[in-house]
Amino acid sequence: MDVHNAFLHGDLQEEVYMKLSPGFQVSVSGKVCKLKKSLYGLKQAPRCWFAKLSATLKGYEFQQSYSDYFLFCMNNGSIYLSVLVYVDDLIVTRNDSATIQRFKVYLSACFHMKDLGVLK
Repeated sequence: MDVHNAFLHGDLQEEVYMKLSPGFQVSVSGKVCKLKKSLYGLKQAPRCWFAKLSATLKGYEFQQSYSDYFLFCMNNGSIYLSVLVYVDDLIVTRNDSATIQRFKVYLSACFHMKDLGVLK
């Protein structure tokens, strides 16, 4: 699965300001914008995005692996689901097709996602 504009989903924890865009007209010069969300190009953007994704996956009862920080697993009785994260791409594996459909619906409700189909 692919997340569209992944870095734009991250919430900034610290104060970040930026100059106004060149085409933006204001009556008083010297104004700046305080960002609430991350943007592409910010040093914090990848960290903010991964924090948001981690919280979302943990909210779905995933456990983060200690050996591979980008691997999340959920084991609920006979149902096993795992997610491996690479920047804005997610590899999702499961042993139950109904579970993966519910999980995809959950992810699509949280982020704008594209299902790329079977892994090649």
